[in-house]
Amino acid sequence: MTSFKGNLGNYKIIKTEDQTETIWSEYFDEACHNLSGAYQETIHNYILGCNIPELITQQMDFSVLDVGFGVGVGLLALLEEVKKYPCFKNKISYFSIELDEILLLWSIKTTLPFLEFTKCEKVNQNETLVFYKSNFGVVEINIFLGDGRKTLPMAYQLGLLPAFNAIFQDAFSPKKNPMLWSVEWFEFLKMASSSNVELSTYSSSVSIRKSLMCAGWSIYNLRGFALKKTMTKANFKTSTSEELKLELSRSPTLELRDK
Repeated sequence: MTSFKGNLGNYKIIKTEDQTETIWSEYFDEACHNLSGAYQETIHNYILGCNIPELITQQMDFSVLDVGFGVGVGLLALLEEVKKYPCFKNKISYFSIELDEILLLWSIKTTLPFLEFTKCEKVNQNETLVFYKSNFGVVEINIFLGDGRKTLPMAYQLGLLPAFNAIFQDAFSPKKNPMLWSVEWFEFLKMASSSNVELSTYSSSVSIRKSLMCAGWSIYNLRGFALKKTMTKANFKTSTSEELKLELSRSPTLELRDK
């Protein structure tokens, strides 16, 4: 199979240079990963970018948000990292969001065939939160189905989200999916995060960096994956450098806002 049809149009399956697969989405007109290597990009940008090995070695419970699920490589890379530490006995809570249920089911079957998922529902003020739930050792997995701008706040109100310690900000690009890169989005993530959270994203665009700063995050550069010069990390522990502030101030590009 080289392609399949989902709820949001067609998906083309692409083998990347590290021999792992990603998909190109007709709806977003974009691929989910860097074609230099879907798995290796995920390791660089998110497992190392969010300091997952350090969180594991601290022997503490922690919570991960993967924005969004896509092909499921973020979850696969997290599980593979956890397997390297058999002495880790604490709880890891993994959360993700996905708009397209057909894509979600394809990704589970293709990328994570060793997991068994249960479809669950919770009602909150006449609205139904639908999510897929699984476990892998110490990792508890919840994937919310639908628009993350609605499902995550609903899960937060229901008390389902422990404060995030790591955020894989891996949505389709700001040009294709601006709602998951806006000031308001990053304000919600700030409210739902712990004080020691690390947010990491492949993007280094001026607009998303300004959005993060307007939402109260401190940002800094990290080397990008493959041919990409830089990526962005954000947290509350450090301060944005004066050099980076000056660089951003010179650009007429504005932050992204919902309205």
